[in-house]
Amino acid sequence: MKFRFYKWLLFGLVILSSSFTPRAGIELISMDLTARTLFQGKSVTGTGTLYYKVEGSELVTKMNTPVDQVVFTNAIGEYKSYDIKENKVILLEGEDLSSKKSFIYQFLNGQTNDLGLRDLGFKMINTRFEDDIMINEWQAPSNKQVSSQKVEIAFENYLPIYVGFFDADGGIIQKTYYTNYQDVLYTKMPFTITEISYRAEGDSAISRKTYSNLKLNGNVTDYWLNYKIPENAEVIVQSNGNSTFQN
Repeated sequence: MKFRFYKWLLFGLVILSSSFTPRAGIELISMDLTARTLFQGKSVTGTGTLYYKVEGSELVTKMNTPVDQVVFTNAIGEYKSYDIKENKVILLEGEDLSSKKSFIYQFLNGQTNDLGLRDLGFKMINTRFEDDIMINEWQAPSNKQVSSQKVEIAFENYLPIYVGFFDADGGIIQKTYYTNYQDVLYTKMPFTITEISYRAEGDSAISRKTYSNLKLNGNVTDYWLNYKIPENAEVIVQSNGNSTFQN
């Protein structure tokens, strides 16, 4: 127990220091993306490139397959999804669409201890250990309507490796696994993220995103970060975002 106490104390000090760590000279990031989804026996694979600009937290995802599409979002939750071939755009806006909800923002801004839960009003209610794994339990705020009433985050070597989302009855809604950690200058980020979403009818969907070909700052091509959607694009959806907590 004494060893675990000191380990927990050390973890707290690491988190405290990382919360005030600069972004280590990172201004621009790009990574190639391969996303595979398996649902009801069918598999879909998409490929593209993720671009991130630290100033303004601008996140752009350029998908090449299976559709030619570019998705923009920023810190204030402005979301644009543009189908290049069809010249059609979806415009949404909402807090939960903010780029601050993305893993890339959380890991660059020292939010690995709570993955942004604290900003959403969640409170940590318990900590337990399973071997060398530390698990923190977070409770949802009572004044917000969210689908996940409890969230568990598991840490190994001070890095989050698993997040579990639970409903009000204690049933699992989603499991997220962070693996394949790699150095990004003076921080570490997971280059593989696996999500298992459980449906009410008992089925589940498995999604795995794998990142590669990391580029930083001057090595990043900023074409898509500066891309402007044509003014004559047809707006097919326009509304405020009403989604609940997303990882």
